[in-house]
Amino acid sequence: MKRYFSLIFNIFLFIMGTYARQYVPDTIGNSTNYNLDEVIVTGTRVPVSRNIFPVPVSVVQRGMIEQSEEINLMPVLAKHVPGLFITSRGITGYGVSGGAAGGINLRGLSGGSGRVLILIDGHPQYATIFGHPVADAYIASDAQRVEVSHGAASILYGSNAMGGAINIITREAQEKGNHMSVRLMGGSYGTQRYSLTDSYRKGKLSAVLSGNYDKTDGHRKNISFDMWAGYAKLGYEFSDQWRVTGNVNIAHANSQNPGTINSPLLDATADVLRGMSGLSFENNYGRTNGAMNFYYNWGNHKINDGHTPGANPQAFLFRSTDYMGGVNIYQSVHPFTGNTVTGGFDVKLYGGNAYRNPETEKFVDHIKLNEVAGYLFVQQKIGPCMANAGIRLENHKLYGNEWVPQVGLSYRAATQTHLKFSVSKGFRAPNMRELYMYMIANENLLPERSMSYDFTVSQGLLENHMTTELTFYYITGDNIITPIQVDGHQQNMNVGDFTNKGIEFTLKYNIINDLQLHGNYSYLHMDKPIAGAPRHKAYAGLTYKAGRFSLDLGAQVINKLYLIAEKEDVQTDNFTLVDARVSYKVREWIDFFMKGDNLLAQKYQTMAGYPMPRTTFMGGVSINLY
Repeated sequence: MKRYFSLIFNIFLFIMGTYARQYVPDTIGNSTNYNLDEVIVTGTRVPVSRNIFPVPVSVVQRGMIEQSEEINLMPVLAKHVPGLFITSRGITGYGVSGGAAGGINLRGLSGGSGRVLILIDGHPQYATIFGHPVADAYIASDAQRVEVSHGAASILYGSNAMGGAINIITREAQEKGNHMSVRLMGGSYGTQRYSLTDSYRKGKLSAVLSGNYDKTDGHRKNISFDMWAGYAKLGYEFSDQWRVTGNVNIAHANSQNPGTINSPLLDATADVLRGMSGLSFENNYGRTNGAMNFYYNWGNHKINDGHTPGANPQAFLFRSTDYMGGVNIYQSVHPFTGNTVTGGFDVKLYGGNAYRNPETEKFVDHIKLNEVAGYLFVQQKIGPCMANAGIRLENHKLYGNEWVPQVGLSYRAATQTHLKFSVSKGFRAPNMRELYMYMIANENLLPERSMSYDFTVSQGLLENHMTTELTFYYITGDNIITPIQVDGHQQNMNVGDFTNKGIEFTLKYNIINDLQLHGNYSYLHMDKPIAGAPRHKAYAGLTYKAGRFSLDLGAQVINKLYLIAEKEDVQTDNFTLVDARVSYKVREWIDFFMKGDNLLAQKYQTMAGYPMPRTTFMGGVSINLY
């Protein structure tokens, strides 16, 4: 691994060597995929330049999402966000329950345990009984861009954001008139993907409607998957100061779990329905702006845990329903030059039920919980410096009050050089599964807590045709919920702690107008390793356009990915994945394309016992009607 450290060290010296140079403004035009000076909302609720915001935030723009030809959003994020890894078990689809993939890991903190929060337009999204996201429910065509906040984000989003937050910002009609796009794809293992999106804008009215279908027979027996998803969003501007938007997302997935190679399963299926709706009233009066957002999410799951060959089938399906509704209200004011004060109020209500035999096995029976919070966030710009500080007070029905502070400072050392430092607290309330379900449940659990420390250097080079960003982070956590032996049986207890530290690096280089290079690298050291987290993760992509022809090449290197991380049994894997996509624009409105994944036919797995497919191909056509 010496060569990895040497590479990062040399890059760091290069950045520091150009530290005092001055650069002209960005000359790359509107290619925001290659501009670090983006506007973000995830860390502040209100728009702010990413360069001056102290907390590291990765942004994946619509262009990157479209180039992937994916229905699901998670594979796109796994490539383009340093420090983020997502487990897989097949060509498409993740599933839920035992043997499920879609485990989201950011900086060594697992979303499967509820420590990384998924949001849609700032609203929390997860199965409330189990406390984790459902990866199959996040659709690529619904996203305009995705902002990933690294490190604790509980100051704005409360529980479940102790490791970070992934905010999916949904699409809106960008241009006047009606625009429709259709994408048809087919490929290896009987995989089919269909997508239709229609956007409309006229006067003060805007609308987006989309539908998707994804299906595969899979590369193993009993690993088929199919899913349909729909999305609709409607917006209306009442005046220059007020607008209202409403949206709904629905996704229904059927998946099979084949079991591991050494312990195959029969009839292991999952029928999952997830839905989300939101209504937002936004205001902007110049010196003050804000919003009132209402949301409601729900889920309905039917799980057959399956059986080994020769064993008896399950007598009952596992069933669960869950819901989460709430409102968040925030308002920002700009009392004087360079100052922004944001105050907000959140209410979240959630619950559900879970059972196998409704007469004898009610694991959770219509449990209802709530969280109420208020926060204040202050930003002040003084010359080349931007300082911010905030405090959140969250009250949980079971645990009372939790104070959550955050402070940060950014300094513009030169025209294209920014130094940033932040300290933030995170926490996670125990979920219903940990409190009430199965023999290991413990109703006396307390919230988990973490502290994140980040130092970031962002640098523009070569007249800002190249942008780089390097982050060093250190995270500690305690009160971690861990099953241990108590009175002869396993029980959840607050006995764990951890220390994670590492490096995250991104590079974007506009070599010439039609040739761009983008890449990222992350190094993670965990004092207590967990499964689904790699020590080293690197990705490099090259995009080339020549007239009607375009080519995208990518390579991802994964080193020391923990498959099993138990004290008595540690298994890791290393692999390199190469992918390519070519397209040709026959007319202005129609493209033909082909993509190949794992072109080196690597033998690898991201979950122990679940080998991934070798080389796969997909081809299709994209039609755009204006």
